[in-house]
Amino acid sequence: MIATDQYRVIQSIRQLATYAFLIVLSIVMAFPMLWMVLTSVKQQREVFTSFLPRQLDFSNFERVWHAMDLPNHLGNSLYVAGINVAIVLITATLAGYAFARFQFPGRDWIFYIFLAAMMIPGQAILIPMFQYLKSLDLLNTHVGLALSMTGGAISFATFLMRAFFRTLPFELGDAGKIDGCTEWGVFWYVYLPLARPGIATVLIFQFMGVWNEFMFSTTFLISPKLKTIQPALYQVIGRYSVDYTALSAGLLLAILPILVVFLLLQKQFIKGLTAGAFKG
Repeated sequence: MIATDQYRVIQSIRQLATYAFLIVLSIVMAFPMLWMVLTSVKQQREVFTSFLPRQLDFSNFERVWHAMDLPNHLGNSLYVAGINVAIVLITATLAGYAFARFQFPGRDWIFYIFLAAMMIPGQAILIPMFQYLKSLDLLNTHVGLALSMTGGAISFATFLMRAFFRTLPFELGDAGKIDGCTEWGVFWYVYLPLARPGIATVLIFQFMGVWNEFMFSTTFLISPKLKTIQPALYQVIGRYSVDYTALSAGLLLAILPILVVFLLLQKQFIKGLTAGAFKG
């Protein structure tokens, strides 16, 4: 009886320690976001003098919206992300289905080559990509920027979609063929509707990656009007000073599209993340 009580005490202490650690970790992780939100409604002189704003000042959002021409840069980012996500989704869904369902010579080696593309850092291909886009007259264009970010993205998305398609029963495809479906019909009518969680996962990951991309956007887009949201926000950082209130307000506005996409697809996203946990 005493041993049982001691065990319960030990378990309670461990549980309390775990909760305390998670609470502290949550506070540490959420603090930068909280600081950014509070800074966006402060006056410039209050940024480092007080944690809470003495008076809420929403003029920073209006100032950033008009002075930086933020709607134009948000539209540029949406356009680039739309092109890139569409290409990656279509390509990765078809490739992932082929790698998961078909048997053909060299399938595994081709898939490993796809995976190898994920290991190439963007810095290594920055100059060659610059020269390549210039030779195609796609430098300083949104289409060129969108295409420049498809290589490694397609590899990662194909990896996810292959893992997801392999979790779906192969018997579904056989049943569809018995009912008269072609291979394309099996893919379109049987497997594609079931692949929505995987597609949502790829969409969120890719949209976030393109939306937050900075290096390629800064290098391949030269005209100020063509800049996407991240290089545009970087203009707030001066050589000798930083307008933290404007930067925080701009970052909050830039986060909103990502939040909207995630909230719309969160259920499918969670299903897609756990889909490959049971079958590799």
